[in-house]
Amino acid sequence: MAYRASRVGRRIEPRSYSWSAILVGIVLLLVGLAIIAYWVIFVMRGNMPEGLWTVVGNQYIVYHQAAELGMALLAIAGGFGLLIGRGWGMATSLAALGALLYTSVNSLGNSIRNEPSLTPIFLAVLGVTLVCFIALHFSRRY
Repeated sequence: MAYRASRVGRRIEPRSYSWSAILVGIVLLLVGLAIIAYWVIFVMRGNMPEGLWTVVGNQYIVYHQAAELGMALLAIAGGFGLLIGRGWGMATSLAALGALLYTSVNSLGNSIRNEPSLTPIFLAVLGVTLVCFIALHFSRRY
């Protein structure tokens, strides 16, 4: 993994940082905050007239929101873990990127059908997600 610390007596050796892991950490923090901001604005605009029981596209939207907010929290935790050089940051970031990959493909399919003007945005998110996977792979130290 990219970040390993070994104990020498009571002292902890410094962790190794790579520029690609730091960039992925920053991207994950920004994505997580953007997703949270999107759903807060969505609710504040009154798009949930029936509260938790609001139906959008024959589905309760609250389950979709919960999944995306969980992904956003994983992204924030993983990004923070990468930035401070913790080993758990790599694992958390990979989980967050997997969830982001799923949601970007899902959102891309929805945008193609219902809102074609958003398709380039979701294509960009999908591309950035794939590049982040590659960047984390090359940030590993052997």
